[in-house]
Formats: sequence, C-alpha cells, structure tokens
Amino acid sequence: MNVDSKFLSFINGIQENKISIADRGLAYGHGLFETIRVSKGAATLLEYHILRLLRGAKIIGVTVDKKLIEKYINQLLEASPEEGIIKIIVTAGSSQRGYFHDKKNDTYYLTQWFPAVIIEPSLRKKGIALKYCKHRLPHSPILAGIKHLNRLDQIIARSEWSEEFHDGLVLDLDDNVIECTSSNIFVYKNGVWMTPQINRCGVSGVMREYLINNLIPDAGSHIMEVNLPLEVFLSSDEVFICNSVNGIFPVVSVENLCEFSSGLATKKINEVLCKKFSCYQ
Repeated sequence: MNVDSKFLSFINGIQENKISIADRGLAYGHGLFETIRVSKGAATLLEYHILRLLRGAKIIGVTVDKKLIEKYINQLLEASPEEGIIKIIVTAGSSQRGYFHDKKNDTYYLTQWFPAVIIEPSLRKKGIALKYCKHRLPHSPILAGIKHLNRLDQIIARSEWSEEFHDGLVLDLDDNVIECTSSNIFVYKNGVWMTPQINRCGVSGVMREYLINNLIPDAGSHIMEVNLPLEVFLSSDEVFICNSVNGIFPVVSVENLCEFSSGLATKKINEVLCKKFSCYQ
C-alpha cells in the first residue's frame, strides 16, 4: 500500500477521505474522537483512549464495537510510519434530517494518520507561557469529561491569541480553573499535586487519567482532584500542562497574571513519564 507521508485516512476500514453529507457527526456533532500518539509503531496509552471512547459512546447513545476499534487502529498502524499521530472519529452514522437518533443506524469509524508536530525540546526545560482566556466554559455535567465532536468552546478560546502563547488557560462560569484549550492542568502546592475536577465541564484527558491513576501515585506523590478557584491556582508553587500527544510542559507564566518556577516536583514527574514513554522526551 502506498502511504502518503502527510496524511492517511480510512473509513470503516476502507482507504477513503470523504464522508456522507447525511452523517450525524457532520450535521450535529453527534460523535466522539481520540488523538493518539504513535511511537515506535505502537499506539501510546491505547487502552486509556479506548476506555474513554467507550464511556463517551454510552453517554451520547452511539454503539461502539471495541474489537472494530482495535482492528481499524491496527490496520492504520500497519499502513503508516512508526512515528506520528492517529486520530479516530466515531459518529452515529447517517440519518434523516432531525435530532431523533435511530440507534440501529450503522456506526461510522474514521481513522486518520498525521505526522507528529516537532516541539522545541527546550520548552520542556524552560517552560511555556499561557494566555488567560476570556471565554468561559458553560456547565454541562452530562457531557463533562468526554471528548465529543463539538469543540466550539475550544475554538472560540483559541481564537484569542495567535502564536505568542503555547496554550490558553480556560475557566468555567464560576471562575474556576478547568483546563487549557488542548491540555489538562496540574498544580503543585504545599507538597501536594492537584488537578481540577472535570465534573461540570471540560475534557478528562487520557494523560490526565494516566497521571492520576498510575504515574503520580507510583512516583510516591499524592494527587487530588479539586475545585480550583483562580486565586488558588495563581498561588501555586508549580504548574504543568499535559496531553497524550505531547506529554508534559511546565508553565512559567500566565499572561500578566503570575509567574511560576519550573521546579523539581514537575521535573520528577516528567522524568518518570519519559522513562516509560521515550516519545515524550
């Protein structure tokens, strides 16, 4: 099979790059997606991605076959270079006009491969700056945590800067820190790691779940999911952001609001992560 070094796409296991105009993902955002780091020919943290996809599918009423997901991802891994990014989109399939969903419709699986974006290595040491976003995330407890296709809040927040910041800090309607536009947030204060609760809005990232459930406890540190008001965030000792594509980046400033040190606690967590997954170095 000939592989385009810039892009590769399959739809329900068939190499294709077009979708039906009647697809519910296109019409209503009725679907989910996962973005997976590929390193040395393997899909990093794949089980976490699949579990989140299955959880989200139950919430939005899409039937997802775990074996088919694994089959289509393996198909793409075999056809693509060893280093890159896999994106899998699952939608409710095609339907007539209207919101009613006939769950008998066939689920639609789209798998894509993209080259990995090269990140300047020095950023992991010297840290990154965040934009303080004006846009606020609305509360939607039913959809909180899952990675559904409607990303309008992130698009609006991301439009607030061009390239001068690495990411943007996003709050909810009550001025609690929730996440960044494409990353989750961890703060270190008084010897304890904390991360915002994702129970009313936001996305519970795969890297976030891995750090909470595995890496941080295994590294001998305590981690709590908390309500994180802006004033508490600003008084943190250390802050980092993370996602499953790029790993961990220490935060050293948020626009004109505050500055943080790129400290030893963050360095320790990052070193443990890089030992387990060399793609995040």
